[in-house]
Amino acid sequence: MGVEALACGERLDLFLARRITGASRKKIKRALDDNRIKVNGRVVRRAGHLLAGGEQIVALVEVDESSDPQCLDVLFRDDCLLAVNKPAGLAAHGGPGGGANALDLARELLGADATPPILLHRLDQDTSGVLLFALSPAANRELARQFSAREVEKIYLALVQGAPPPCFSVQNHLKAKSRGRTLAVHSGGLAAQTNFTTLHRGTGLALVEARPRTGRTHQIRVHLAGEGFPLLGDILYGGPGFVALGGATLAVSRHLLHAWRLRVMHPRSGTLLSLEAPFPEDFKLILNGVCGPPE
Repeated sequence: MGVEALACGERLDLFLARRITGASRKKIKRALDDNRIKVNGRVVRRAGHLLAGGEQIVALVEVDESSDPQCLDVLFRDDCLLAVNKPAGLAAHGGPGGGANALDLARELLGADATPPILLHRLDQDTSGVLLFALSPAANRELARQFSAREVEKIYLALVQGAPPPCFSVQNHLKAKSRGRTLAVHSGGLAAQTNFTTLHRGTGLALVEARPRTGRTHQIRVHLAGEGFPLLGDILYGGPGFVALGGATLAVSRHLLHAWRLRVMHPRSGTLLSLEAPFPEDFKLILNGVCGPPE
């Protein structure tokens, strides 16, 4: 983000609290302590750092999830379906712990008089990206059929540890175990397949495209970890919690998996919809460190 001239003399932490919705000064302080904030390409750790105006700031700051439905970035909406860019940290649907979730926020976004949205698939809480809802019973039947028949193309982008080969595929059986983990098993479990393409390799890090053929719990995460290329930030499956970029060590607060693109046939018109979700800031920060800034 750029620093406007009017911010000359403003403290860094106050500037970030003003510019980043949902970022408390406590979380900004934690980001500073973890080397997750750069000013003009250099790590800054002092909350009281004074801005001169004109700087460029890259900040990886956790934000408090809002119960405001406007936090859902709408990618597509008509009377048949709704596609949103789910932020990391927001559950796809309600669970035992309660709290904000994308399904409830979609209901609020559509209004009390609208037909309640129907969640068509799931994303892990810390996975960002395209999430799709049906807005009528007929649309739900057709879209659910497409998902069941594996006609929906789902493309994820993953930032991983290691140097994966150009292309690889994983096909095995997965079974949910205790403590929230999913494991590959030799007997029982559900068949799972993911095809991977390595898009860019850096020093000990890589950007990988994942195309799951099935939709098992934690499938992409387990398949990558099983091949020796765990997701950055995926502590549950052995991924690193820190990454070294540009001479600084950055903390990674969640697994860096983004549901980038989803292709589906419109349930009424039959036309192909290609729905693409922009990267969140934390993903972009490390992506630029791996691949270099966009030209």
